[in-house]
Amino acid sequence: MIVIWIIIALCGICSLILLSGRGSILIAGYNTMSKEEQEQYDEKKLCRITGAGMLVITVLTAVLETFGEKIPDWFWTLYAVLVIFIAVGIMILSNTICKIKENTGSKKKSYNKVVICIIAVSIVFSSLIMGIVFSKGKIEIAVSANSLDIQGYWWSNYEIKTEEIEEVELTENFQTGTRTNGFSGANLLQGEFKNKEQGKYTLYAYKDCKAYIILHTKKGDVVINEKTEKETRELYYEIEKTLK
Repeated sequence: MIVIWIIIALCGICSLILLSGRGSILIAGYNTMSKEEQEQYDEKKLCRITGAGMLVITVLTAVLETFGEKIPDWFWTLYAVLVIFIAVGIMILSNTICKIKENTGSKKKSYNKVVICIIAVSIVFSSLIMGIVFSKGKIEIAVSANSLDIQGYWWSNYEIKTEEIEEVELTENFQTGTRTNGFSGANLLQGEFKNKEQGKYTLYAYKDCKAYIILHTKKGDVVINEKTEKETRELYYEIEKTLK
């Protein structure tokens, strides 16, 4: 997504400025302190510590944006934990090794401002992370002689034995209805759904694809598709061929 890459580029530029020991105006909380409060901090050290943490997160974000679909799901969770860890680390360091003297009258006030700054940065990066997480993801469907295996994204996998499939239907006129349980991202719909035609059914589908494969099984209907209409039709023919 172009917006995400613009944000990554801006974050990278800000990181490099901070790493040079300048750009304290970019540090929210610190830039609104009084001169007396700012004098309690080593400005260059504060900039470099903030810049280093920001650069690590920016680089990791760029890697994830580039190789998102090839990276295992668990790594996204690890990434979110790392962002929080780095944010907390910056907060601790900024109020320990970055401090050069303390004024008891303004100590609490300046500390609160830095904490607010770290929280604000964490929220921004967390929002960026969640934006990437919800915009990425894929559903993998493998067809074999004995089963049809569906691998979800941040949702449970699903296996259908071929002997349980009673009928297969390809349609481009399908209403997904409402989700009763599951996970939905910017491009995926997964979980338990309910509509007028099927009633309760299981769905693993891409939102942008208008073609759907309805698998009528002994346990209920399962609806799937691929990223494109063409790929969905190819999957349908593969399933039909396997069942014959």
